Amino acid sequence: MTQLFAGVATIVLAIILYGLGRKPHKPILRSTDVSEVVALNRAQVELVQVAEVEEVAERAPVLAWQAPSTSAERLAMQHYLRRSMDDGPDLRLQAIKLAGQWGHQSVLPLLRRGLHDSDSRVVEAAAAAIERHRSGPSPDLAQSVRPPRNVARMR
Repeated sequence: MTQLFAGVATIVLAIILYGLGRKPHKPILRSTDVSEVVALNRAQVELVQVAEVEEVAERAPVLAWQAPSTSAERLAMQHYLRRSMDDGPDLRLQAIKLAGQWGHQSVLPLLRRGLHDSDSRVVEAAAAAIERHRSGPSPDLAQSVRPPRNVARMR
C-alpha cells in the first residue's frame, strides 16, 4: 500500500511541478475592442481601390491626341518627349505612352531608354510600345538564288 501512495504522490507532484514550470498562456485578444483592426482593414481596402482606379486610368487611351503632320511639329514632339523623360516617373510614363501611341521611328531611342527605367510602370509601357516596332527576321535578298553544287571548291 505504501508503494501505491508513493506512486500517486509522485504523479501528483510531477503534475504540480509541470503546471508551475509552464509559462502562463496569453489570450489572443486582450480586449474585445477591434476598432483599430477595422480601421486598418478599411485603410488597406481604400489603398487597393485607389490603385485599381489608377490602373484603369493608365490603360485609358488619350483620345484628343493627333500625330504631328509637319516636320516642325515632329521636332517639337521629339523635344517634348526628351524633356519629359528627364522629369519624374509620372511624366516619363506619360512620355512613353505618347511615344508608343505616335509609333514613329524617331522615338525608338526613348523607348529603349524606357526599358531601363527604375519605375516598373515605365518599363512595362515601353515594352508594350516597342513591340509594334519588332519584326521577324527579314529575308536576305542577296541569297535568293541557290548557290552552285561545287560551292565548297570555290571557297
